[in-house]
Amino acid sequence: MKKFLKVFLLTLVLMLSAVALSACGKSANQSSLQKIKDKSTLVVGMISSNPPYEFHTTENGKDKLRGSDLLLIKKLAKKMHVKYQIKSMDMNGILPALQTGKVDMLVTSLSPTPERKKAATFSKIYYKSTNTLVVRKQDLAKYNHNHQLFNQATIAVVNGSTQQPMIQKLYPKAHLKMFGAVPDLALAVNNNKADAFSIDLPTAALLLRQNKNLRETNFRHKDASAGAAIAMPQKTTKDLVKLVNQVIDQNKVDYQKWVLEQTKYVQQ
Repeated sequence: MKKFLKVFLLTLVLMLSAVALSACGKSANQSSLQKIKDKSTLVVGMISSNPPYEFHTTENGKDKLRGSDLLLIKKLAKKMHVKYQIKSMDMNGILPALQTGKVDMLVTSLSPTPERKKAATFSKIYYKSTNTLVVRKQDLAKYNHNHQLFNQATIAVVNGSTQQPMIQKLYPKAHLKMFGAVPDLALAVNNNKADAFSIDLPTAALLLRQNKNLRETNFRHKDASAGAAIAMPQKTTKDLVKLVNQVIDQNKVDYQKWVLEQTKYVQQ
């Protein structure tokens, strides 16, 4: 009887172990997309203080999140037939949050650098900045007529920005003035300490709202960065990556418009 009981208990333990292992295997291999659908909510991490891509405004005394990245998130959630939840965090916390499963993805104008690719799976590029040069109102006509005049100009850029090497390459004879903050660029041109400054189009639109004496030239140039992409966990299954890329393909042209449209909601 004792022998029979031992055999019975051993068999029971083996059966339970097999069931547990099967459940673990199923969980490990579960579709990333299905996991989101099962909980009915897409949890997204973002910086939320990066206008016009993501930023907070106050409307009727209430805080409201806006931005082109938020509009893209809404399209993603709609495609998945789920709700969405935003988790705001700083730049240092976004990748750890993705790696520890606190968020399903990051939609925060993140560039897929080689270092970041070691920690995440990235979608297609959904936005790439276009840069412009801004000058004083009275100088607009001459610079629009001849861009080579920038080779003789003093041009302000943010130190370490993507615009810095771009201007150095395009106008090697120009004198570059480095500044630590974006608002300082407009100040330098307004105060005749620089002839022009270079920045991306959405930021230029924001600065021009505050500086009526400045004008955006017809100069346009893509920066050297890869652009913005959506980051997902390293072991994301192909179905989720495919869906995300489909949403990007369907909305890439509109996203360009969203970026500029959202600048009007940025509060100074």
